[in-house]
Amino acid sequence: MAEGPDPVVADLKQEVTCGICHDRYQEPKLLPCCHYYCKQCILTLSSRYRPNQPFPCPDCREPTLLPNNNPDRLPTAFFINRMKALHSRMEKAHGKLEATCEMCSGGKATAFCRQCVNFICEDCVKSHKRLRVFAGHAISTLDELKQGGVKELTFESPPPPKCEDHEELKKIFCFDCNKLICRDCIVIEHAGHNYEFVKKAAPATRKKLTEHLSPLKNLLPDLSTAVNQVKGTKQNIQSQKELTERQVNAKFQELHDILDRCKVRVLRESSALADSRMEKLTVQEKGLDLSLGTAQSLIDFVECTLENASDEELITMQEQVVSRIDVEVVKRGKEAANPDPVEKDDFGVKVFVCEDLKKLCENNIIVHEGKPIVKGDGIKTAEVDKYARLNVYISSKQGKPQAVLKSLVDQSTQQLQAVPVRGEVYSVEYTPRVRGRHHLLISVDDQPIPGSPFSVFIKIPPTKLDKPVRVIRRINEPRYMAFNSSDELIVTNYSGDVLVFDKKGKQIRSISKSKHGFVGISGVAVDKEDNIYVCDSSKHCVYKFNKRGDLLKRFGTKGRGPKELNFPRGIAVAGDQVFVCDQNNHRVQVLTTELEPVKQIGSEGTGNEHFNCPEDVAVDNKQMMYVTDCYNHRVQVLTMDGRFIRSIGKKRSGQGDLSTPRGVCVTGFVCHWFYIVDYYNGCVSVFTKDCQFVTSFGNGHITNLFGVTVDTDGFVYACSDGSVVIF
Repeated sequence: MAEGPDPVVADLKQEVTCGICHDRYQEPKLLPCCHYYCKQCILTLSSRYRPNQPFPCPDCREPTLLPNNNPDRLPTAFFINRMKALHSRMEKAHGKLEATCEMCSGGKATAFCRQCVNFICEDCVKSHKRLRVFAGHAISTLDELKQGGVKELTFESPPPPKCEDHEELKKIFCFDCNKLICRDCIVIEHAGHNYEFVKKAAPATRKKLTEHLSPLKNLLPDLSTAVNQVKGTKQNIQSQKELTERQVNAKFQELHDILDRCKVRVLRESSALADSRMEKLTVQEKGLDLSLGTAQSLIDFVECTLENASDEELITMQEQVVSRIDVEVVKRGKEAANPDPVEKDDFGVKVFVCEDLKKLCENNIIVHEGKPIVKGDGIKTAEVDKYARLNVYISSKQGKPQAVLKSLVDQSTQQLQAVPVRGEVYSVEYTPRVRGRHHLLISVDDQPIPGSPFSVFIKIPPTKLDKPVRVIRRINEPRYMAFNSSDELIVTNYSGDVLVFDKKGKQIRSISKSKHGFVGISGVAVDKEDNIYVCDSSKHCVYKFNKRGDLLKRFGTKGRGPKELNFPRGIAVAGDQVFVCDQNNHRVQVLTTELEPVKQIGSEGTGNEHFNCPEDVAVDNKQMMYVTDCYNHRVQVLTMDGRFIRSIGKKRSGQGDLSTPRGVCVTGFVCHWFYIVDYYNGCVSVFTKDCQFVTSFGNGHITNLFGVTVDTDGFVYACSDGSVVIF
């Protein structure tokens, strides 16, 4: 069986390995914090910072200043070089490196001389034993080295270095200059300095270092205790986390069980009610079927008799037939006079969930830090109609809470009155008058309660959208828009730049036409990484930029092939796919987010899954694709793989009909509606997700319409003539 790695060799290897490059030290230098690294590694590390700026030690993060970015000014970690030599000898002793004689021509070494500090061959071993000059040298075989470990390879300290100027040994240390010197240096350069022989000064130095090290050693038990306390706290938190997960799962399972039992009971009762009604209707249905069959049989018999019987036969049976017909007319007439089913089809079960229960389920389960003295059982987020009254219930043991409403829409603040409900429970209510997003700040003795501020979103239904609330002006030819994750509005200016605005309508940056050579930019979309995709209709291509506006990629040239476009207009991103309205090719091109072609959807025509100049595309959160089929006067709803679902609109003037649909978008915060820009009718039409017409707005306020989008606060943005109009 192979032997494992020797632990001594492994430990030495770790000691002589640089923590930055993970290779053996090369010219090791000592930092002021007493950590050491290769000279080149220190130089590389410091070069990441400005000249004369401290850089952190990789081990202890202590700042280190490297004057003029020159590591030569740092002291050499000479003991590391000795450890490198020791490690190399240990590897030779253990056979990891080939050991050759270091005294003769380089034959295979069989032993090690501790006095010569050399590996020697068999011939040199004999010379050591025979020659007087080597008398007293201690020689160990390689096996003895391997067994004895580091002790067999240790040797006396190396002799003092020689002075570069005087060729004398540096046996003296100058305390004033903090350097080793020779005897001649004392006379020439260090006259009058404070100096001492190294051998005499070393014991005092060792004693001084030992004394200074003692307080640091005394701190180790306390530091170790602190580490153990932190580890213990982490373990307790982990245990508490696991316990909490079990408790939460158990409680919610209990709620699930209650709801499941309730569901089974309601379904059983509703099924019994439905079966009872259907049984009565089945009896009625069978009776009516019998009556219908009898009447039809008599009619068939009389008509056959009239056609085939002779005059004599007809006259003979007339009395019987007439009598039978009269009886059936009377009998079936009663049934026909009361055709209503014996049971009505108004069957149903209503499930009522009170608002208090909703609030308890949604907002009364909180994770808290410490011991909160106040708890808000109110709303975290809400979407309510304009002028709706909102209530927040507060449990306070320290008196009546003070509430402040701050609106992010108009920056107004309002003091709210807390009304006692029962015991220590108070109610705070207010009626918002401004549409948009609000913050409800609630505090007791100026301390916010857990969960505060509560976010409240006030919306109004699209049927109440009429007049613009704001206009972003001075945009030459706005075409299409999109929002990024920072709620920044990106607008394409057909004959100019791609413009980026903040929520207040102030332009904050742009992607330059002159830099990228735009000719006629139209569609724009943003992916989850905030990368921007722009269509240039006149150059028949799609650009991909990062959020800062740096060009990442370009796709397309003019043509009909899979990698070609002809006047691309609208664009949308869903997951890792990009959808481009390839207008003059009458199709939708599907690309990856790296602008690699995947497939084409549709072709020219008027039927389902055919297009006549598709203008814009949007994808909802149900993976349904909405394409404005401009000159077929409709919007087609398709799956993402191109399968037709339904279409909206015809070229008429009635409500919900479309003349020339261009822009389309689906609301991002709730997928209740989608909006379609009707170019020639000069309005924005609103439909439900089931494609039912809701309303239209904008007539008289917007002209030359193209794109439409909706922000997270529910405001509708429409590209009009020279501006973006906000409803």
